[in-house]
Amino acid sequence: MASVLFILVSTPFLLFHYFYDIARYPIPWARPVKGWTFSQAVRVRTIRLVLLYISLFHAGDRLKLEPGRERSRFQIIQPSPPRLYKGPLNDVVIRSELIGATWTPAQPPPAALTSRRTTIALHLHGGAFVIGDGRDHDTGYLARTLVRYMGCTHVCTPQYRLSSSKGGQFPAALQDALTSYLHLVKELGIPASQLILSGDSAGGNLALGLLRYISVYGQELGIPAPAAVALWSPWIDVSAALDATVNMKLSPNYASDYLNANFAHWGASTVTGNGAVDASSPYLSPLHHPFKMSTEIPMFVNGGEREVLCDDIKAFSKAFIDQGWPLHLIISKGGPHDILLLGPRMGFHKAAEAAVRDAKAFFSGTTTLCLGDS
Repeated sequence: MASVLFILVSTPFLLFHYFYDIARYPIPWARPVKGWTFSQAVRVRTIRLVLLYISLFHAGDRLKLEPGRERSRFQIIQPSPPRLYKGPLNDVVIRSELIGATWTPAQPPPAALTSRRTTIALHLHGGAFVIGDGRDHDTGYLARTLVRYMGCTHVCTPQYRLSSSKGGQFPAALQDALTSYLHLVKELGIPASQLILSGDSAGGNLALGLLRYISVYGQELGIPAPAAVALWSPWIDVSAALDATVNMKLSPNYASDYLNANFAHWGASTVTGNGAVDASSPYLSPLHHPFKMSTEIPMFVNGGEREVLCDDIKAFSKAFIDQGWPLHLIISKGGPHDILLLGPRMGFHKAAEAAVRDAKAFFSGTTTLCLGDS
């Protein structure tokens, strides 16, 4: 954890730099991206500062298994039998646990009342594995956007364990992703052919990890693959955040994004248990380990043109296309990281909604999913 003294000493410089930038933004060419509005520039810069302080203080979210404001839309999910957690998920210390999940707009009807027109997105939230909880204040806009513009009837956002808390390092979050997926297909009886697996940022990493697990163990364990997968600014190379030879600050997009090197290092360090787990492993850095499924699953990928992960996202997409995946990549012009998660807060909601409509069009042409009108 960064020392309090370091934070106190750094604060005057950080605030001066922040207000200096804000004072320049009324001039279009002084903004991180000339095409951004003044509001967008200020909002992204403000989120950048807040996220930096969260990173310096290591202020991870504390999860609770209580309904809260979500009330009946919040559900407690029991872990599946231990035999379904194999290989990397069969850890002697980290075991599957109870998790919570939020449904939007409501919990789905019983299996007997589920029709072919039901389409459910299981969405895994971002936050570098250290923040986020999938509740309304976190992924509410995202979930509503998937319902309104992709045509999903329901969205489930699990509250997976965070690596900023004790016992939350790998494979905890991936165990919880599997727990939520198995709950949908085995407990709720939702056909996998009516499921979209979705994830933003670190959640995109988890979605790929879950797909890899299904590709390796699915047939043996009777776990079917989803109909489609959607990745939004996926973090697909955790190892880079721990590589001393890689300096995120040298990225040409570092000034136009709100992500910072401290945040990435915090997430990568904690999810690997401070080096106990290899950050370059296939389940944490899929950029370097493309794989195939036994059946073709359409994959939609969205990234921001001005986010630090843009080049990785493009390289990832090419590698998976080369593996035979039917993959459609959309780079949102001028967009920073993860516009679907933070769209309204940054002023990029229109770009986020356009990307979701692109995903809907792609899935409508490549799957048998029934996606409602938007």
